[in-house]
Amino acid sequence: MTTSEVRARAVDFVETRTVDLRPRPHLHLGYVKETGEVWVSNTGGDTITVLDHVDGRPLGEIPIGAGPAHFSFDAGCTVGFVALRDADEVVAIDPLRHEVLGRVALPPGSGPVATMPAFDRHRMYVLNTVSRTVSAIDTRTASVVATIEVGGTPLWGQPWGASYKPITKPVGKSYVPGVETDDVTVFDDRTDRVLHRVKVGHRPIRNAIFREHGHIYTANAGDDTVSVVRIADDRVVATIGVRPGPFRLLPVAALGNRDEMWVLSSGEPGRSSGSGGVTAIEGETLEVSRTVDVVDRPANWVVNPSRLLFIVSSTERQMCVYDLPADAMAGSGQLSHDPARSAISGLICTAAGTLFVLNADATVSVFKDRNAG
Repeated sequence: MTTSEVRARAVDFVETRTVDLRPRPHLHLGYVKETGEVWVSNTGGDTITVLDHVDGRPLGEIPIGAGPAHFSFDAGCTVGFVALRDADEVVAIDPLRHEVLGRVALPPGSGPVATMPAFDRHRMYVLNTVSRTVSAIDTRTASVVATIEVGGTPLWGQPWGASYKPITKPVGKSYVPGVETDDVTVFDDRTDRVLHRVKVGHRPIRNAIFREHGHIYTANAGDDTVSVVRIADDRVVATIGVRPGPFRLLPVAALGNRDEMWVLSSGEPGRSSGSGGVTAIEGETLEVSRTVDVVDRPANWVVNPSRLLFIVSSTERQMCVYDLPADAMAGSGQLSHDPARSAISGLICTAAGTLFVLNADATVSVFKDRNAG
């Protein structure tokens, strides 16, 4: 069935609850499906808030340490690792029992903010924004086994082999953008040794793998471009202009019926022509195939298990829902709060069909589809 023959689903997501959190900022929403919990990192404090994944009611808090920023779990949620920005620590935790299993000390002044999991090879990589390093942690011993020098302010990273689910190719290389150094550090996952520093566009802040083509894309917020790096030889094969302020990337080939990488741009204040939106890049030709108007000044997005894409606006308190298989808009929704723009992950969809949106004012909004049976 072609895209044009797939009818878009009609959805009507409405806000059903607003939950107050501890002081700002809050950098991450996470989902523990095995226990039916949504976790919110209270980065301005020292706890994780736990919410019910069906209705968003608060279930309690987990004392964790100063500045919990970002966390990752293994496939069965038997263990997780939490980066503590203000304590220069990484905490190993049992997500099912809320028990701290151990603490991994990092050098003072590390500033760990993001985690990059590679549980299949017993590694957790922690991105340290102050020291501009990546700490490689052995998940079996909860100990640092290597410190990798990378570019300026690493905020995100992608391991190549782990893009396969289930993994059908061995993990070989990881890619970490350096915001101030306009490059991507490539390191060997087996030896934790830096292989290359690949020059890309200005201020690369995010990257994503297009596994069907063997490419990794970087969103360059400083010059409104996307760099395409060929993973086989780590060479830049294209630099593509996109809408102003690119900051998120999503390969949609496996989610819909188009061979495209979608680039979400936040837009530029005061420019009517720079309101942001989606730029679609064709995977084979590496050319812009179209643009998609979504909401004004997008703040974040997330895809749910049924391949609906949710995008929230930072200016108009609007949300749109895009049906990727049908390649058409499926609905919209009204926000009662401004969504958080600086969150590493600010939206979560759960198996219960509930959408959680992290807000800028220390709250979380909970949405349900009024059209759901």
